[in-house]
Amino acid sequence: MAKKNQKQQAQIDPEYLKAYYDNEANANKNMSYANAFASFLMVVIWILYLTGVFEVSKAVLPFINIIFPIGILILLTPLLYSFFWKDRLRKPGYKYFVLFSFIFVIAILNVILPKHTMIAWALCIIMTNHYYNPKVGIIVFSFCIGLCLVCLYLAMFFGEYDPNLLGSGIIEDGKIVYVYGVDNRYKMLHEMILQGENRYLKTFAYYFIPRAAILTLVFFVSNSLNMRTYKLLVDEINVNSLQQRTKTELEVAKDIQLATLPVQFVTNSNVEIQAELKAAKEVGGDFYDYFALDDDHTAILIGDVSGKGIPAAMFMMKTITCFKNYVSLSRSPSQILDLVNKTIYEGNDSQMFVTCFLAIVSNKTGEVKFANAGHNPPIVGKNGNYRYLKCNNGFILGGFEKAIVKDETFTLDDGEMIMLYTDGITEARNKNGEFFGEKRLLDLLNKKNYSSLLELHHQLKDEILEFESGVEQSDDMTYITLKYHGDQCAYKELKLPAVKENIPKLLKFLENFSTKYQIDKSFVANLLVIGDELISNVVKYAYPEGETGDIFVRILYNLDNKELVLTLIDEGTPFDPFEVNNKPIEGDITNVREGGLGILIVKRLMSEYAYDRINKKNIITLKKKL
Repeated sequence: MAKKNQKQQAQIDPEYLKAYYDNEANANKNMSYANAFASFLMVVIWILYLTGVFEVSKAVLPFINIIFPIGILILLTPLLYSFFWKDRLRKPGYKYFVLFSFIFVIAILNVILPKHTMIAWALCIIMTNHYYNPKVGIIVFSFCIGLCLVCLYLAMFFGEYDPNLLGSGIIEDGKIVYVYGVDNRYKMLHEMILQGENRYLKTFAYYFIPRAAILTLVFFVSNSLNMRTYKLLVDEINVNSLQQRTKTELEVAKDIQLATLPVQFVTNSNVEIQAELKAAKEVGGDFYDYFALDDDHTAILIGDVSGKGIPAAMFMMKTITCFKNYVSLSRSPSQILDLVNKTIYEGNDSQMFVTCFLAIVSNKTGEVKFANAGHNPPIVGKNGNYRYLKCNNGFILGGFEKAIVKDETFTLDDGEMIMLYTDGITEARNKNGEFFGEKRLLDLLNKKNYSSLLELHHQLKDEILEFESGVEQSDDMTYITLKYHGDQCAYKELKLPAVKENIPKLLKFLENFSTKYQIDKSFVANLLVIGDELISNVVKYAYPEGETGDIFVRILYNLDNKELVLTLIDEGTPFDPFEVNNKPIEGDITNVREGGLGILIVKRLMSEYAYDRINKKNIITLKKKL
């Protein structure tokens, strides 16, 4: 009963039906080729009859000349379908047409050539194995057995002379007397019965029964293979279906995970934030967030939920929602974590937990108030002088009714940054099983002075990818970095629909900013060329004709070291303008503004440039030291 239920369940499974009909279409195609080969054999046999190689009654030849062309046409019909009407191959009943057209021709040959074609009945049974369907095998076997008996008796009258069927015939004057023709064979068989030799019974007992036994053996062997293959097919489909459901669950978990991430990065004259989450194949519960509490305070957050898949994603959503509800300037980080802990602790039957680090930064003074709930210690520093922040580890959220965390404070100097990260980075492994580790992460930050947060993040991704060297990522990798500029930076941002008509407005925005902060006039013209080229690329490639979207432009200018950073963000089609393969050009190129040459202008006029695809957004960052 269990097997029957499994079969019925598999038969209504869409994945099963698709695989089943795909296999049927392929089996029908193969049977079409077999029928075509059989039609070739029929042509050869027909020619041999016409040339007298096979001897039959002259009364039978007209029948042969009619039935053979009909059989050949029947056999070739499936081949025509397989070439011109391929959709018919997937029809549930088409297999019976292909199989029984083959059986029909075997029956004809068995009547005409009883001595040579008996084994062909076994071929009919074996061919059903292509369909992985025991029911089809039983139908074909039953039909073949019955038709085989009928064809034997027809062959006694119409086929080539076979002594196994007709015996020695009537002996007259010491010679075997038999004459071709229905009437003469009927008379001969009747005379043999009068002489005590019933060829009808002997044919059934000594000719049909042994061959039927062999065909039955062939059927049981073939059907057992058929059943085994059928079961393997169902098991494979069930496994694939489970894998597909698991894959769908992971995709849903990823969507949930990405849906929690902020839409835009925070940047103002004092604080710059860059973040990224690189999800693993088996989704975990990493998350990050940041909040502009007011004009003077910014909060950043990172966390890692225990477990993987949909449960972790749902627990993460609950945690993120709590933070959004409780984060406010009137509460300290430890108070916020305690409120979040109480909420996620209630009803936590799955006994999941989350590690978390929350920091609130003063945009004016750089003071950082933070609390750590069992998370990795952050990294703090600038210009190759980075260090791990000494802080209390605290305890995970969701494990107890009250959070075991405390508030701590330190101050960021101008230009310093704080990086929060999850253990997916430090616990990344290479093919030798070695961890990336905290020391390697710190050495990476200290080995050079990074011009921007985006460059630092790019370097970190590249280093981890090279370290893993093809080993599949086992956990999410998440990091968020806040850089404190102090009072040394000016910034402005603008968001408009990405259409050609708004390009002049965006260029005017860049020009007004340059004028206000007295940026070198010799560079302003170049900045407008760069802006025109990149904005036009966004309009043309990120949002093709028929699609709509926005373009977000941010310009940041360091008043102390005269460094300008231009950022363009859109949510359109992935497109990296810096991958355009152009030959280098020389000379004055400031007036060349079309096609791929425009990207060369950008590369030549800016000190640094970078593209990234983060959270389904195209992010282009350019930097110029003036």
